[in-house]
Amino acid sequence: MRPVDNHILNKEMAGWQACLGGQWDLLELPGSSGISGPLRVSRTENAGRYLVSACTSTMDVAGNLLKQGGFPRWSWILAGNQTRGRGQLGRSWISRSGNLFATIRLPQNAGSLGNLLPLALGVVLVEVMDGLGLPAEVKWPNDILVGRTKVGGILVEERGGHLLAGIGINVDKGAEADCFSQAFKIPAGSFQSFGVDVSVPRLWMQVEQCLTRRLPAFISSPGHVAEQLERCLAFREEPVIVTNAGPLDGPGILVGISTTGGLIIRTARGEHIINRGQIIPPVL
Repeated sequence: MRPVDNHILNKEMAGWQACLGGQWDLLELPGSSGISGPLRVSRTENAGRYLVSACTSTMDVAGNLLKQGGFPRWSWILAGNQTRGRGQLGRSWISRSGNLFATIRLPQNAGSLGNLLPLALGVVLVEVMDGLGLPAEVKWPNDILVGRTKVGGILVEERGGHLLAGIGINVDKGAEADCFSQAFKIPAGSFQSFGVDVSVPRLWMQVEQCLTRRLPAFISSPGHVAEQLERCLAFREEPVIVTNAGPLDGPGILVGISTTGGLIIRTARGEHIINRGQIIPPVL
């Protein structure tokens, strides 16, 4: 990965502040916070908005802010670059400046969605991308595809009893290819590669507004998540290979999503619900 130019990123932060609006102040975090450059904060009545030019991971910074008591629900942090992003199963999310790296604290009752939670967040991202003219799909359990390329990912973690959602979106450039994507033919894509030009802060405003509007409704009516996935579930009624699911690993047909967020797979032995693991297209 190329080294981070903090001077360029700090200059970019000034533009982000103007786009996002509000009064911004500098904040110092005690201890090892995982940030490079100043941390900027703009407080609303009930939450905090944070910007940093570069960090190890927005999840790391959010966790540090939680320890300091400064990250109430719906607070978020947006970074210009992150150097140690994480994805599902502990894989690295290797990406570059110009893309979206964010973490938002969810209301605690969002945990009632269980395995539906990352899928609900995926539905929100699909809705935002649809509004930008990108026909996006949710790849179970937590990826966002456009044109069968990966443009985004979601990571939900619990930190000290609090729920955090990390969101990464390739706005300017696709993430660097890893061995997994190279081997299983799911290349990285980006908004720019599909001709969509949107700034990171403006995109994040759309995501945050859609999320705070839609997620409470999903929490109240979990069945709506599976209903919404009917129209945007990747590989539906197509052959896939199940991995990291134990004895159910192997080929099958993707049927749909269960009411609890599991993946329904049809194999020669019948239909099964998979609650953990991954799916990949067959290698041709």
